[in-house]
Amino acid sequence: MLKTFLCQLWLLWISVLLTFGLGASCAKAEPSVQCAGSPETLKAGQSIKVMTWNIQFLAGGIYEVWNPPQNREALSLEKQLSLFEQVLDLIEEENPDILLLQEVDVDPRVRMNQVQWFKDALPARLHCSTHTAYTYLNGHALSKVRKEPGGLNLLTFSRFAIENSVRHDLPVIPDQSLLPLTTKRALLETRINLGTETLTVINIHLDAFAQGLDIMQKQVKQLDERLGGLKNSFWIAGGDFNLIPKGQYEYLDDSEKFWYQKDSELSLLAMKYPVVPTPEQASGAERRKWFTQATRPELGLDRTLDYLFYSPRFDLVNARVIQGKAEGLSDHLPVVAEFRLKKER
Repeated sequence: MLKTFLCQLWLLWISVLLTFGLGASCAKAEPSVQCAGSPETLKAGQSIKVMTWNIQFLAGGIYEVWNPPQNREALSLEKQLSLFEQVLDLIEEENPDILLLQEVDVDPRVRMNQVQWFKDALPARLHCSTHTAYTYLNGHALSKVRKEPGGLNLLTFSRFAIENSVRHDLPVIPDQSLLPLTTKRALLETRINLGTETLTVINIHLDAFAQGLDIMQKQVKQLDERLGGLKNSFWIAGGDFNLIPKGQYEYLDDSEKFWYQKDSELSLLAMKYPVVPTPEQASGAERRKWFTQATRPELGLDRTLDYLFYSPRFDLVNARVIQGKAEGLSDHLPVVAEFRLKKER
């Protein structure tokens, strides 16, 4: 496939750059928090519903950003607005208490701000929000014909009062000048007041393309270190990890195995922390109902890349991947889980 060849060529270039070192960053920033109305208070023993979804900049279904521009149709603002209404309907139907969105686009070329769209349209009960950008258009992609997103954001909504928000920069590839987008991955950490304690929520979109590089290991390690620092507290970490679970590699089409490691980097986290879905669910006999991504129409849903990790201090009430009606709205599917805060004895 042309996509595979081009990405292999890019990875060869990146491997040369890595000779000079892969930047690992601990830099922090504090994105602003916006709240409206009267945010609610979360109490021990209460159940909360959490939803994570990579909305793919409202491109709809499979959109091959890595293919040459001449092989991609231009993004249509009219189509994106239509998809936004459908995505919004699904979110409102699920009615989550905490919502984690990835790939929310802000594109100056058409004055499109999907972050603001969601803030204006979501139910008033999602009182608080915070966001941070992690991709930026390179100069040679500034044409008015849009064949790539303008600037992708992590966007977190909460029914409960957000105390503050912190962006933790993740390791980055040092030179991305050949690409249409410069990517600076990050963890968006949000703290929610529980009275005497805090619930920490981390919104995540890790890098892709682990082959030949150690960037995925570095990013997973940084997240693991952050979660380790939250032990004995309430926390949830969810999003698009771009990593398959242990045991799923064998079931991938041979043409897709190039993109992943047989010994998944995700295992470092899955061995330590509870997760939805578990590796056993995502690689077992009923694995298809836990698939969250399709990359080629002829293969359909065939892998799991999206997860909700959570503190052992939560009881998992129920969880599922929303398939069916969510297919065609994004190349990723939403993961939804309900947790109950354990009461202290």
